[in-house]
Order: sequence, then structure tokens, then C-alpha cells
Amino acid sequence: MTSKEMEELELLKKIKEISDYKYALDESSILAITDQKGTITHVNDNFCKISKYTRKELLGQDHRIINSGYHTKKFIQELWRTIAQGKVWKGELKNRAKDGTPYWVDTTIVPFLNEQGKPYQYVAIRSDITERKNGEEELLKRLKEISDYKYALDESSIVAITNQKGIITHVNDNFCKISKYSRAELLGHDHRIINSSYHPKEFIKTLWTTIAKGKVWKGELKNKAKDGTYYWVDTTIVPFLNENGKPYQYVAIRSDITERKKGEEKIAKMLINAEHQNKQLVDFCNIVSHNLRAPLVNISMLLDYVEESDDEQEKSEVLAKIKPVVNHLNGIFDELVESLQVRQDLDVESTKINLKDNLNKILIGFATQINSCKAAITFNFDEAPYVFYPQRYINSILTNLVSNALKYKSPERDLILKIESKKQITVLYSR
Repeated sequence: MTSKEMEELELLKKIKEISDYKYALDESSILAITDQKGTITHVNDNFCKISKYTRKELLGQDHRIINSGYHTKKFIQELWRTIAQGKVWKGELKNRAKDGTPYWVDTTIVPFLNEQGKPYQYVAIRSDITERKNGEEELLKRLKEISDYKYALDESSIVAITNQKGIITHVNDNFCKISKYSRAELLGHDHRIINSSYHPKEFIKTLWTTIAKGKVWKGELKNKAKDGTYYWVDTTIVPFLNENGKPYQYVAIRSDITERKKGEEKIAKMLINAEHQNKQLVDFCNIVSHNLRAPLVNISMLLDYVEESDDEQEKSEVLAKIKPVVNHLNGIFDELVESLQVRQDLDVESTKINLKDNLNKILIGFATQINSCKAAITFNFDEAPYVFYPQRYINSILTNLVSNALKYKSPERDLILKIESKKQITVLYSR
């Protein structure tokens, strides 16, 4: 073989190799060639496939046929300035297919230069990156959505984040506002800084045990602000788990329920007061019933005596005894009317009471019963003649004292009732 034949053979090999490269490029890439003015002179099948134009529709056009309008004019001008200077341009382009659908291509544009070093055509080699770009757009969309959720949470809730050890790593403005601590004062501390000591240790232990297991905890917490005031928060603590399913931080989302809790405490106090007042009312009814029964029995006995007596003078004397009993009964009714305004003990006015005078008035209502059972009643209030106490209650005490002594006396012997008072602690007792 001559040297010329060998050169021709080598040339054929080079042409074959170049042809193979072009074939590989056509099979693997989206290929287009434009002349110096940007007019398309060649496209491969992949270009037609992704742009959804036929080769005939593309040839003779420039790349505005697939312009999506996504990129700025400055971006496109920079592209053309680069390749016009004979330099390679690389970048990502968003194009639009014939049916209007967008697609992304990773693009390398290589200028082919003439012997003067000027571009006479441009070869654009592209690869389809639409799925990747759609994925990135979807990711950005999700990130924006998450950012919006976080903004909404920060605006509406009291938020704090702690690490695995419970150290505060983040607080939002609402947390600082309700706790009255600055962000710098909170970060690096644990939640004991706002501990009100209201909840028992077992309650707090259950909270930490729950979230340490990776479970969500929900409940109501009473905390203490920097100025010592208390506030209530409805709380949800969400553990963030690592790839091993272990919490690496906790996000606490709270809402202020202080006013609601104050309302509940007020209602609870009102219920206790109502229960106390109801008990007072029942006690009062019992006292009134007891106090009314004695004078009524007395009157009944006097009337029986009048009906059974034939002596007019004796009837007149007995009837004269009824009036003081009736007056005593009226006094009891006056107390009843006054006491219908149910009030707490602290609201009942105390007055200075002469025990001797008060007991004498009480005994009028029992006169008939005392005579009937031949009871001997004596009293000695020399040591403590006065007490400072509510009038109606001392009346009730003395009435019950006499009434019970008469009611439960021994049938075997006459009743002797001695009533005395002592200093310091006033004690009324009978024997």
C-alpha cells in the first residue's frame, strides 16, 4: 500500500469516527444547528420530538419559534453576546413546545468558527431536564407553602422550640410577649424559667415521658411571667423525630387561655359560695322552724287551758299571758323577714347583746311549758354579762338551749336548768 493510499485510509477512519460521534450525539441529545443569523439549518429527531414541531416547520425559522417568554431580555442578550464572540455558552433554558407545554433543556451552544475566527454557525446540544426542573419548582412551592404555614403559626400562636435536653432554641414574638422575657433571656434556658410550680411533679413527669417516647402531648399549663404574674396556655408539644425515630427537638404550640381559666375559677368560687349559701339557708330554715315551734306550742297549751277552765278570772289571767308570747312570736317573724336576704356570715352584723335581757325575752315564749313541767331555771351572767354577736344567732342559741332542755328532760325528776357565761371564750352551758 502506498503512502497516499494509507493517508486516504486514515482519512476514511477519521470520517467514520466523526460520523460515529455525530450518530451518538444525535441519539443521546437534542441537537440543532443555526447559521450566523440564528436561522435553524438542522435539527435532529430528538429536537422535533421535544418541541413537537416537524423538521419542515423548524428549518428556516429562528429560535423564537420555541421561546417560552420565561427568560428576561437581558438573559437572552447575554447568551447571544457570548456566542457571537466565539465563546461557548452553557445554561438552562425554558422553551415552549408547539402545543404550548413548557420544557426545560440543559444547553451548550458551541460556535463553529471560520478561518478568521468568526462564527459561521452555532451547534446547540441540549438534554431534557424538565422532570428535574419540575421537581425543583414543586420543592420551591412546598417550601413556600411551609414558610407560609410557619408565618401563620407565628402570627397566631405562642411557639417555642427546645432541643432534646429541653433547652430553648427558638421562641417567637408571642412567646416573649406573654412571658415578658426577651428572646435573649429565654434562649439557652429550659422551661423552668416560666415554671409556676402550680402543677405537681407527677404531672410534669408524665408530660416529659410522653414526648420522650415520640408522642404528642396536649394539655393546659399554668406558667409564670417574668414579673411574677401567672398565665394559662393550651399547649400541644410535637416531638420531631430523627431517622431512628428518636426525638431530636420539641415544638411547643400554645394559645393564651388565661381569661377562660379566670372565668372558670370565678364560676367555681360562685358555685362554692352558692353551696355555702344554700347550706346557710337550710340551717336558717331549721333554726326558724325550731324557734317557731316552741312559742306555738306555748300558745296552744294556753288556749287548751282556757277551753278547759270554767273560771272566768282564771281565763282572763291566762289570756293575758298569751299576748307576750304572741309578741315574742312576732319578733321571731321580724328576724325571719330580715334574714331572708341570704348573706355570708361576714355580712351579718354583730351587736353588743345583754345576755340576761335576751334570755328573759326568750323565756317568755316558754312560760307555759316551764310551768307545766315545773322546771326551775336560774342563770348567772355576772362574769360575762355581754357578748358581741349577731342578734338572731344568739336568739337561736338561747332558744335551742331552753327548748332542748325542756324537750329532753328526764320524766323521772323535775328539770333544773342553770345557765352561766364565762370570760375569754364565752360559753353558755346548762346543767
